[in-house]
Amino acid sequence: MKQRLFFFFLLFAFSITCSDEIKAKNQPMEKASEFTIPSLSEEAISLSDFRGQIVILNFWTTWCNYCQEEMSELNKFTNENKAQNIVLIGVNVTSSESSKNVVSNFAKQFNLTFPIGLDLTGKVAKDYHLMGIPTTIIIDQKGIIRNKLLGPVTDDMLHNAISQL
Repeated sequence: MKQRLFFFFLLFAFSITCSDEIKAKNQPMEKASEFTIPSLSEEAISLSDFRGQIVILNFWTTWCNYCQEEMSELNKFTNENKAQNIVLIGVNVTSSESSKNVVSNFAKQFNLTFPIGLDLTGKVAKDYHLMGIPTTIIIDQKGIIRNKLLGPVTDDMLHNAISQL
C-alpha cells in the first residue's frame, strides 16, 4: 500500500513539474524595454526608431577583454547586413567607464561601423537584466526579446540567432 501511495505521489509531482515547464515554454517572450540614449555622434538613439526591424543590442565596455575580441566580428556582421532589415547597436555601459573620451577613442581604434549608444547611468543595462558583459540581445521586428547571448559573439553566432526568428 505504501509503495502504491508513493508511486502516485511521484506521478503527481512529475505531472505538476511537466505542466509548469510546458506553461513556461508557451508564455509570450518578454517585450524589449524602450530607451532613448545619446550616441557618440551626439544624436539620440531610441529603440522605437527601429520598430519593424530586427535589432541586436550588444552591451560592452572598453576595459572588457572579451568585448574587445568581438568588435571585429560585430563590424563584419554589420557590414554584411547593411542591406537587410537588421540593425546592430553597440550599447556602451558608460556608467562604468572613466570618461566618454575613452569610449570615443575605443570606437576609433576599432574602426566601429555600427552606432554606439551611451548608457550613461546604467539604466538600460539594468532594464535588460544584464548578468555580465559582453551581452547581446536579439529583438524581433515586433519588439520582443528572442535571444540573450552572454559572452563574446561571432558573426556566425549572430547569423544563427537571427535565422531562428
